Amino acid sequence: MNSITLEGIAPKYFTPKTMATAATIWNKKTTFEKGNYYLVIAPSGSGKSTLATAMLGNHFEYDGSIRFGDVELKSQSIEKVVGFRKNGIQLLFQDVRLIPDLTIRENIMLRTFGKKNAAYESTIESYANTLGIVSLLEKKARNCSYGERQRSAILRSLINPTDFLVFDECFSHLDLNNKKIAYDLIMEVAAQSGSAVIFFELNEFPFQHDCHILNL
Repeated sequence: MNSITLEGIAPKYFTPKTMATAATIWNKKTTFEKGNYYLVIAPSGSGKSTLATAMLGNHFEYDGSIRFGDVELKSQSIEKVVGFRKNGIQLLFQDVRLIPDLTIRENIMLRTFGKKNAAYESTIESYANTLGIVSLLEKKARNCSYGERQRSAILRSLINPTDFLVFDECFSHLDLNNKKIAYDLIMEVAAQSGSAVIFFELNEFPFQHDCHILNL
């Protein structure tokens, strides 16, 4: 999947606070291209999570069009949408969705779709070392702090990267140092895989970055 295009998008059942501003991507045409990096600055009440989940195909409660390449998302069956998620797009939600009774390693391995090999194990160890969570890999998710779970979820999102990696406030419970470490790892993996990265954040990053800035 080489592009995601939003055209004339607007939520059906509420009006985002930023809808009337000239800078917003609501009701405009915006194309995200594979291999590029984006930071969508989305203040509270702007519909950030609504748009992010719509791009994932979680709901069609919007006017306008979302296209994966030339494919109109609304025209696809649930099975086709799920198929897109395997290789085309994934979203890391801000409310970290790890299974509490699985270990961190087991949660991460869910993203390999049952495929176990030495390459995955080596990658997990390497990324966990970078993120400072090696000691957590055999710990159950329920026994980890929110920040630890957030770093673990970031690792999971990178273990088998899709064409488009979408992050909804993925650094919200990390201190500045860990935010920068996680950001650098995401960008390193994206560069290696050729993935696009789309960050949805309340504010500009507090560090230097390489993202195109858009406003919601």
